[in-house]
Amino acid sequence: MDPVLAALERAAENGLMPRGATVLLAVSGGADSLALLFGCVEASRRTGWRLAVGHVHHGWRRREADRDLSFVADHARRLGLPFFHRRCDAGRAAAELGLSPEAGARHVRYEALGELAKEAGASRIATAHQRDDAVESYLLALERRGGLSRRAGPRARREDGVVRPLLAVGRGAILAFLAERGLRFRRDATNGDLALSRNRVRRRLAGVNDADRAALAEEVSALARERERLDDEFARRVAPAIRREDDAASVDARILADCSDELLRLVLSRLAGPLARAGRPPMTGRERERIVARLRSGEDFRFEAGRRICFERRRGRLRIRLRSSKGAGPVYDSAQRIPV
Repeated sequence: MDPVLAALERAAENGLMPRGATVLLAVSGGADSLALLFGCVEASRRTGWRLAVGHVHHGWRRREADRDLSFVADHARRLGLPFFHRRCDAGRAAAELGLSPEAGARHVRYEALGELAKEAGASRIATAHQRDDAVESYLLALERRGGLSRRAGPRARREDGVVRPLLAVGRGAILAFLAERGLRFRRDATNGDLALSRNRVRRRLAGVNDADRAALAEEVSALARERERLDDEFARRVAPAIRREDDAASVDARILADCSDELLRLVLSRLAGPLARAGRPPMTGRERERIVARLRSGEDFRFEAGRRICFERRRGRLRIRLRSSKGAGPVYDSAQRIPV
């Protein structure tokens, strides 16, 4: 079976995109998303999916972006699928939130897709991330010294209903799928902008031979499996012990003492994530490692990440909360309150 269709069949079988589900397809007009669109239409005859098409206009590229929108709307109309779209100003969002252009676009895109899914009555939002995207994310994470979660690439399933059924499919298979059906796709001129970090990584990856590229993809897959194992361990060992409050969460520090460093990193991310600024991680990698080291010491401490989130171990509990507007007090290590 064609790799694109095989991946979509697996998504139906394993519940990533359950049979009969209403699915919003995130379609930009590029090769990957067009393969997702036409692959899902073909697969829906067997899976019973009710499909809708969603498109986000980021406010970049002006006329070219307008043509992308018309291109996707045309395909949706010809296929007889409901079409939903949003016009956003990604540049303005990035400036207001203090994000890079890429992060700003990502933030507005997922926010808009969530709104479109509600309009469509969709329980799933399918994006067209594929195997090469996962490898690019892995290489970016290595450059930025990211932890396991980032090195493992995009998740196949997110808690907000976003799913990525094509993560095991390579770019070559996607282009072959489109060529066999005589489908043309839109090309984003910004993909050649080397000021954007992902484009620089993509350019470098283009020079990697097929065997080395496959080895990188297998390494990312292994990391993703390890991340799934840690997710299961977190759900089983740590999640039941978490107490959540408004703008705060806490957990028995004795439970964390027996956790591996990777599981500790996951715990910190899960507890602090809801407190982070929009589009930003709750802490830097360096801050995360300093907190892990303090937890390993077994002593009391207080640590602030980014002058926003306070991590405090006291009386046997780790508590994570937003920093008080009056200040969280001195940052300290151990019962002697040694400033750090």
